[in-house]
Amino acid sequence: PRARARPRRPPRAMWRPDAGPCVAQVADWGELPEDAEYIRQLKAMPKRIMKRRELVIKNLMLEKVTRKQGKVNFSLAVWGLSEYSKSSGLGDEAASIVHVFYESRDERKVLNAFSSAGVDLEAVEAVPVEPDSPMPHEQEIMYSKESLLIQDDLTYEEGPPLSTEELKKRFNMA
Repeated sequence: PRARARPRRPPRAMWRPDAGPCVAQVADWGELPEDAEYIRQLKAMPKRIMKRRELVIKNLMLEKVTRKQGKVNFSLAVWGLSEYSKSSGLGDEAASIVHVFYESRDERKVLNAFSSAGVDLEAVEAVPVEPDSPMPHEQEIMYSKESLLIQDDLTYEEGPPLSTEELKKRFNMA
């Protein structure tokens, strides 16, 4: 007896060109009723009217100032500077760009707190923070009821790069 030949099937592919029914269909932002409800709730939340001052200070001074948070109502946004920046350096010379946010009613207390930590915040002009600011950290601070310290994980370089001579002098290279 002769074996019957089976019809040959094409090999099954492991991957398909389309995603298939297992992939969830995600609506664009704003299309769902929950999105509109979230936006309505967000607009109903109270937003604090803030002032901002920007300065560059040594990290040692920044530590002193952050100890005053909570006792005095102010928030900080901090961007660390690299050792190659004009205002920064190595070790105790390391510095950061700092935005100080506070409400007008707390201005005198904030200025006194910085002054007692050895930082002349009064020398820097205060600017009102736009309620519709596109900056996420500013929005977070305006919506928050308590003092915040927002610190960026990245390191930034301030201004134009230092010349070779300035770098050699800073790092004691001959």
